[in-house]
Amino acid sequence: MELGIFLMPGHLPEQVQERGGYKKGFDWDIEMIKQADRLGYTEAWIGEHFTNPWEPCPAPDLIIQAAAAVTENIKLCPGAHLPAMSHPAELASRISYQDQLLEGRYMLGIGAGATPSDLTMFNIDGEAGENRDMMREGLAIMLKYWTEEGPWRFEGDFWTVEKAPADSFPPAPGALGDHLRPYQEPHPPIGVSGLSPNSPSLEWAGKMGYLPMSLNMNDRFMSGHWETYSRGAESAGRTPDRNDWRIVREVFVADTDEEAYDHAKNGFLGEYYNRFLLPVFEVLDFVQFYKHQDDVPTSAIDLDYMIEHQFLVGSVETVTKKLLRMQEASGGFGTLLLWAGDYADRADAWMRSMQLLAEEVVPNVP
Repeated sequence: MELGIFLMPGHLPEQVQERGGYKKGFDWDIEMIKQADRLGYTEAWIGEHFTNPWEPCPAPDLIIQAAAAVTENIKLCPGAHLPAMSHPAELASRISYQDQLLEGRYMLGIGAGATPSDLTMFNIDGEAGENRDMMREGLAIMLKYWTEEGPWRFEGDFWTVEKAPADSFPPAPGALGDHLRPYQEPHPPIGVSGLSPNSPSLEWAGKMGYLPMSLNMNDRFMSGHWETYSRGAESAGRTPDRNDWRIVREVFVADTDEEAYDHAKNGFLGEYYNRFLLPVFEVLDFVQFYKHQDDVPTSAIDLDYMIEHQFLVGSVETVTKKLLRMQEASGGFGTLLLWAGDYADRADAWMRSMQLLAEEVVPNVP
């Protein structure tokens, strides 16, 4: 099993919005990525949100570029860019430039975007699936920029674009025109994130041969994600490989179960779930996907339940057992992505948790 890190990135809204708070959160994110690199984590994914003060990063490429300067081996990845909320020509150019600067130490995450207020901000009809349609069209345009010589014109449902040839300005031949290409041929590896049950995004990813990324739901739900991805792959004559599958999970490892529970309940993870994610997911009717059994009442889904049945929290022995059960229940996956939040106020405990996970837990999980 490979090990990576996944940053929404998460921070307390009241801290972030104090003067200097965005920079403070940014600096903590960089420290976590540096620690991951030192410990041999293979990849770091950084989220993109526009209207979520708990996840206040509209530009993961800025974090990626800062992290690139202070790391050596870890691959740095937007997780994920949202094509529905960017012009595809602009996004294709930014991705090409970043891949060139990282010289291949880069993977590309693509998502439809599910934050209701982001969809409102960009006037996108999420209930009708417009965000997913825009994601697919946007990526198709980006791929066209990367793989097809111009000039050409693309007229889609959402964007009309042209590729400007190198001789776009005849008075000075070759002075102006399209020039940006990714460093990796024909483009960086592409991962697609999925959240909803029977995720249409993951089925599409399977058809296209992209890397599947499942966000943090229960193990039975994860199995359904793999079935959905496999169905898409097989419909296109592809053979899905579980080693390509990445699953995000909340983890806190300490010397004892009691110490780990304290950090989970009384640190950022507890704040994030109690004040933000559980209330939001209850309204969206997503908490049902945390149930380890169908007969669990929705009212029972609280932080204690999540620590017991969902998160990987505890001593090395406890977390190893939980991770082994997770592998078995899901049918197997290739990379565990550690959900990473703002534990700057418990920095030593968090950094030690990252170390224990890398050095004493994951090596014992096939």
